[in-house]
Amino acid sequence: MNESLLLLFDGHALVHRAFHALPPLTASKTGEPTGAVYGFVRMVFKLFQDVHPSHWAIAFDRPTPTFRHVRYDAYKAQRPKAPDELVIQFGRVRQVVDALSIPVFEVDGYEADDVLGTLVRQANDEGMDVLIVTGDADTMQLVCPKTRVLVPERTFGDVTVFDETAVQQKYSVTPSQIPDLKALKGDPSDNIPGVRGIGDKIARRLIQQFGGLEGIYEHIEDVTPPKVKHILQAEREQAELSRDLATIRLDAPVTLKIVGCEVGGHKRDELVDLFRELEFSTLLDKLPEIGQKQSGRSDDSVSTVMWECGCYELVDSAPAVQKLVAKLHSVPCFAMSLAMGRKGSGVLAGIALSTAQDEAYYLPVGHKGWEQQLELQRTLDLLKPVFENAGIAKVVHDGKGAMSALAGFGIELRNVNFDTMIAAHLLGEKSLELRVLAFNKLGLEVPPSAVVVDSKHATIADMSITAAAEYLRTAVDVIRRVHQPLETELRRQGLWQLFTDVEMLLVPVLADMERSGVALSVEPLRHMSQTIADQLQVLERAVYDNVGHQFNINSPQQLGDVLFKELGLPGAKRTKTGYSTDASILDSLKGIHPVVGLVLEYRQLIKLKSTYIDALPGLVNPNTGRIHTTFNQTATATGRLSSSDPNLQNIPIRGDLGRKVRLAFVAQSPCVLVGADYSQIELRVLAHFSRDPRLVDAFRKDEDIHNATASEVFGVALNEVTSDMRRVAKVVNFGVVYGMSDYGLGQAADLSR
Repeated sequence: MNESLLLLFDGHALVHRAFHALPPLTASKTGEPTGAVYGFVRMVFKLFQDVHPSHWAIAFDRPTPTFRHVRYDAYKAQRPKAPDELVIQFGRVRQVVDALSIPVFEVDGYEADDVLGTLVRQANDEGMDVLIVTGDADTMQLVCPKTRVLVPERTFGDVTVFDETAVQQKYSVTPSQIPDLKALKGDPSDNIPGVRGIGDKIARRLIQQFGGLEGIYEHIEDVTPPKVKHILQAEREQAELSRDLATIRLDAPVTLKIVGCEVGGHKRDELVDLFRELEFSTLLDKLPEIGQKQSGRSDDSVSTVMWECGCYELVDSAPAVQKLVAKLHSVPCFAMSLAMGRKGSGVLAGIALSTAQDEAYYLPVGHKGWEQQLELQRTLDLLKPVFENAGIAKVVHDGKGAMSALAGFGIELRNVNFDTMIAAHLLGEKSLELRVLAFNKLGLEVPPSAVVVDSKHATIADMSITAAAEYLRTAVDVIRRVHQPLETELRRQGLWQLFTDVEMLLVPVLADMERSGVALSVEPLRHMSQTIADQLQVLERAVYDNVGHQFNINSPQQLGDVLFKELGLPGAKRTKTGYSTDASILDSLKGIHPVVGLVLEYRQLIKLKSTYIDALPGLVNPNTGRIHTTFNQTATATGRLSSSDPNLQNIPIRGDLGRKVRLAFVAQSPCVLVGADYSQIELRVLAHFSRDPRLVDAFRKDEDIHNATASEVFGVALNEVTSDMRRVAKVVNFGVVYGMSDYGLGQAADLSR
């Protein structure tokens, strides 16, 4: 810890900066805005860890007018009223500040900058170094040998620290001359008028030449050009007023008591309760270790406590397994969690089971380099009757994963009647991690080491048995504990039937689908790959012929130089590495020069070739001869399934080549592939609520709604609608439903504005 560093926070400026820099966050249960509070807390925690201050304090603006408003009634008059969703977050920020035991300084009639300036002066007089943390550049004038200013950047993640040299480089004047700079050029953000007609460049030159406002007026006859001299003479009073408004006062009626500002202990229980209410579970691990103060609450009133070990047992002998199996047969329900190796490896490292709260068991069966563990197959043979017993309910977190893993060992996991991951997803939980669920649903803080695999370990199978036992026993205990509150909430919100009759019944279906995989005919793709390679060579030559020389078409930098430097095409956008050549830029240039269309076609073909045609055969599992994807039940907000590793939902369909890629997915005889979907469910709902006559009529006549729309859009008969027309009409229909703009419609349907 830096023994003489005072960390000063500019409260309002930081909260404003966080509000505008970060995406809007809300508490999912209450809808309360929390983004500014979250950003503020992250910044405070980060600075504590990075700079290790010995003392800290925070200054806030008061809602009353200041002496500047009295002196100049237009001061900051142009500023709009802060949005309500920002204003209401200041109360939460003050709760955080109080729980962290950060002393607060604020005075009626003075701005927070004046309070900070006074505290800086008093701290410097005591020989202390000061770091001011602010989102407002006004405090740059306070920088001196013992004081620096830290400003978060636009993203709020990076910061810039200003010392005297940095201020001089940025403003071309010294910190003490900044009020003089604002006296001349003004400050629109604070509505400080400055001198009419004098901008930043002239103001800096004058200060560099004469040293400041006094020096300028002492040598007014030497000021050039004459026009600037006359303006300065005419507006001296306004210049001096502007300097006074811009100058931070160092004599606000506040007193820095060094002892009272020591970084002491935060009220941890209050912070934890507050973070739970605001759903800041990810900040728990970042709580600074600065000691704790008692909040005065009795132990039985504390709603949030640390997770503690109960009766946990490491099962590492066959007799112990048999004893546990007998116990499992005697209970109506148990929780379970499996420790797996790398995805697709089929390695099972261990099994965690829990029959009652605070009671869990870990069975190590596949840890690398450990001899003292159970024999895998014998252990699974003993457990199989329990796992396959449909009369015993199982509670899991990711039941599909457990089913798939055990199926690889010939075990059918039956009666998985509660999946905590799916339940949390249905309830709208932002994070499905067990630690977060324990915190949000039970008020339990789970030690990070208990549920986070150390980064130096590739999988749990690489961990020591002791570490893995702690990890899995904690996980299975949390699964058991969180089961009941999740079920209660599902019932309360009317989601129980959806959970039991749809989501849970879907779990074994998806597990079967993943194991079955999808058959792929590789030979047609290899033939397509060669055909496209030939087409790419033709396109390359055509591009070179239109440009006049060869270059790397796949290099955005080289392509940008060709299009915008050599060919002089309009609409150039500069990036850090050169000209932007993204799809939207090239689409806007179609028809202006033939090379643009050629490049777009080239890109489309090369993406199709590399992403699908060449990649898909390599994804075929050599043991099964099929592609095995993962179907995710908890990945989308709409409830739709998603596919990953690989994503089989983004196989292209547009154009002849896209359709040929899809034809490579086959069904092995005598099976067939069937396409099944709700019949335009969103548009039927739209027709029901809108009562649009044409839409309702089309459904009543059982017309293909996209064909009907295409007929209207393109002015052709229904029997004249082509597949491309229908595709555009489909974009139109769903664009209407989801509020697509005319620009978005043009981009999606490949039409001009």
